[in-house]
Amino acid sequence: MTDAKYVLCRWKKRLWPAKVLARPEASTKNKRKKEFFLNVEIISLDKKIRVKSTRVKILKKFHIEDIASSLGLWENSHCSKQGPPVRVP
Repeated sequence: MTDAKYVLCRWKKRLWPAKVLARPEASTKNKRKKEFFLNVEIISLDKKIRVKSTRVKILKKFHIEDIASSLGLWENSHCSKQGPPVRVP
């Protein structure tokens, strides 16, 4: 986990792709649990947050593919509700 450059982090009840900004800081209270914090930047929002290691997953290729395919499905369903795009001359 400490070497990951990109992660999925839980924030506001959702998983967000994020870039790791700083190396982990060890928590002095929970040494047995091996819990630490990461400073990350949520990619799509440019929002910097601090998250617990227990709320983070390493971002892998299949996660990116899942996100891309779900965006494609959302875009297709969104466009079909409004009709095809209109060209403006």
